[in-house]
Amino acid sequence: MKKINLISIATTVLIFTGGAQAQNQVGSPYTFYGEIGGSQVDLSGPGGDAKPGAVRFLLGNELNKNLGLEVLYTVTVAKESRTGYDASYNGFGVFLKPKMSLIQGTEVFARIGVIRADITASSAGSSQGSDVAYGLGIQAYLSQNIYGQVDWMHSYDRDNVGAKGFTFSIGTRF
Repeated sequence: MKKINLISIATTVLIFTGGAQAQNQVGSPYTFYGEIGGSQVDLSGPGGDAKPGAVRFLLGNELNKNLGLEVLYTVTVAKESRTGYDASYNGFGVFLKPKMSLIQGTEVFARIGVIRADITASSAGSSQGSDVAYGLGIQAYLSQNIYGQVDWMHSYDRDNVGAKGFTFSIGTRF
């Protein structure tokens, strides 16, 4: 139930900030963006280390040319399994994304926000909770509306359980 409430709040914030953005920047049609990316999440904990495969879905809104607001959801698509051990990671978060242009068509950025994570490892149980998450990345435009991105995020670190990793994404502005 808490996950549904968090999703509802994040979606509402994006919709209302998008409306304000559209009113403030008439003639700027591309304030929203979406991404899909793949990664191997580096999990660490008392039950051992694992690297399950995950897909990340992201929806964002550019508040101005140097700051975005993002909502992301990461889900395991390939558990790491070995005898007596299954590892998976699911996370939902809301982030601010400060960014700056390096050269035309290429940006560097940071992410900072809050994530609600559910990490499962069958030999050690599971860990659920919220934590501050942060990361760094680079994004390059392939066309006016399509871009590629690579980023590293530190998503969770509580009770000797951690999650971090690189994600390779493709995104579009709409």
